[in-house]
Amino acid sequence: MKNVKRLFLFPGMLLLVVITLVFTYSISNFSDVSAAGKGNHPGKPNTVPAKVPVDKDGFDSQGRMVAYFGSPLIDGEVDKVWKKIPEVTPKHVSTDSASATFKALWDERALYILAEVQDENLSVQSDTPYMQDSLEVFLDGNNDKSQEYGVDDLHIRVNYENMLTVDIGNVEDYFSSAKVTDNGYVIETRIALKDIPENGKVLGVELQVNDAIESERAGSINVFDSTGNAWNDTSQFGEIVLAGKKKKQVSGLNPYDLINLVKSTLEMDFTLYKNSNIVTDAIGNVTESTLINNKVTQSQIDEQYDALKDAISQLEMTEEAANEKYFEPVPDEYRMESDQPGTIQTLQYETPNLDNGTDEKKLNVYLPNGYDEANSSKKYNVLYLMHGGGENEDLIFGGPGESKELMKILDNMIANGDIEPLIVVTPTFYGGKNEPEHFHDELINDIVPLVETEYHTYAESASMEDLQATRAHRAFGGFSMGAVTTWFTFTEALDYFKYYIPLSGDSWALGSNAGGSKPAETAEYLADVVRASGYTSQDYYIFSATGNKDIAYPNLKPQIDAMKELTDVFNYSSDSSKGNFYFIDADGGTHSWYWQNQYIYDILPDLFENEE
Repeated sequence: MKNVKRLFLFPGMLLLVVITLVFTYSISNFSDVSAAGKGNHPGKPNTVPAKVPVDKDGFDSQGRMVAYFGSPLIDGEVDKVWKKIPEVTPKHVSTDSASATFKALWDERALYILAEVQDENLSVQSDTPYMQDSLEVFLDGNNDKSQEYGVDDLHIRVNYENMLTVDIGNVEDYFSSAKVTDNGYVIETRIALKDIPENGKVLGVELQVNDAIESERAGSINVFDSTGNAWNDTSQFGEIVLAGKKKKQVSGLNPYDLINLVKSTLEMDFTLYKNSNIVTDAIGNVTESTLINNKVTQSQIDEQYDALKDAISQLEMTEEAANEKYFEPVPDEYRMESDQPGTIQTLQYETPNLDNGTDEKKLNVYLPNGYDEANSSKKYNVLYLMHGGGENEDLIFGGPGESKELMKILDNMIANGDIEPLIVVTPTFYGGKNEPEHFHDELINDIVPLVETEYHTYAESASMEDLQATRAHRAFGGFSMGAVTTWFTFTEALDYFKYYIPLSGDSWALGSNAGGSKPAETAEYLADVVRASGYTSQDYYIFSATGNKDIAYPNLKPQIDAMKELTDVFNYSSDSSKGNFYFIDADGGTHSWYWQNQYIYDILPDLFENEE
């Protein structure tokens, strides 16, 4: 193993063989600790005590799944500890070409799910993760069955090639393994639990297998959810009850957090740091002293985890690397209700449609805590924020009296002084001219004049001259098709907005998905708009973001890279005094609002930063 350590000593050598060696040695040497013994040492698998009666499909008398106490090895093999666990047959099947069964275990740190899938035709052709052959796990830690996902809830997905995508939750909390079999595949996944579990605890849960045929999803297999809405509504989850832990039983070893950390660290670009050797040395120490030591204890594993974390925290960026904007997750406490909440109001208006008539439409307005209708001396910046395709103006905040996640984030950011109080408007491109490419007409002629004369903004009147004069106090952003709308707003309404936030969507000025198929041409088109406008590089800002597991990534990332080359127009830097453009590339980010809300959290402090 000396050669393994030598590989780690060279910064930037992120060799696949190194990752393979780490996982091979770690998995093989933990094979003797697949279940809890009387201490944190290798031991025989636990027996399964105190069985809960279940029906022929594996459900107890209350229709719940049952998880017994035990710590399986997550390697894609069905260990002995799984053998006596009740097998659950799903209730809802909408495909004829696949079938599946599930089992569950738990220990003092995690919940474990085993899915055994029978499927003769496996496919990951689609760029959309849920259209690949895969397992999805939904968990409601508090089992409160709220419609909206909360801090205790998660939604993850693992395909048969073991690619993990996280729609909701912290990627560091999950570990999975997948193995193709003669007639399908097996997936094991480990989900770290926030609260210490115990016998009798009930969690909300849904398990779903997606059945893909080439690049389409043929159907799904669901344990509890018959509506197909679990991805958006935790009230559709069923339940799982934890049972079977004897008094002296403890959990088996947990190498998974350390393995995850080593893997993610190996994927870092060490050329971004001046002192990357401190991390590569730390990884070498982990490999020799922990992962290949079959007498290791949990305390030794935890010490190595802490040491590697500490080494990472000491990394110093090069000057060039400091130009990047890095993803920072929203703190859990910011996703909870603030004691200084804002309010939501709704405005109605009419706008021309494509049939020479008019449509009646509405939009929602977030007003920060302390907004005083009688105090016209206090002025507010305004962010206009657009939903994605198939959504509407109620998606982001809901309506009056509701408090969705982004509203909680805004409330907490304002209350904690992270950002100045601002107004946020959520319209829709549906209705009116009904397309993102035409929305700028409605935006400039109807929406902005309405909002900025109704509330205390920097606009003195609804005249086009006053709106142009106050463009520095106005931003537009959106997700997916809302990002497409944002790029159109940039090219068509640059006179009225200084800040742009396109999230998980490219510019379609040269056709749909042109950011991916024609990145250089798209970037040049955007640059030409700016050149013709006469604005200087400090007169507009573009703050973009997406995740590398997002379906929009293959289209947005090439466009961003092409824009970086046009330095006369787009000056790339996270420092707004140096540049006017940055891109957040979030590891593991998918095409969901859970991620978009976090991008908005990261970007908000940079809006209106230097405006008076």
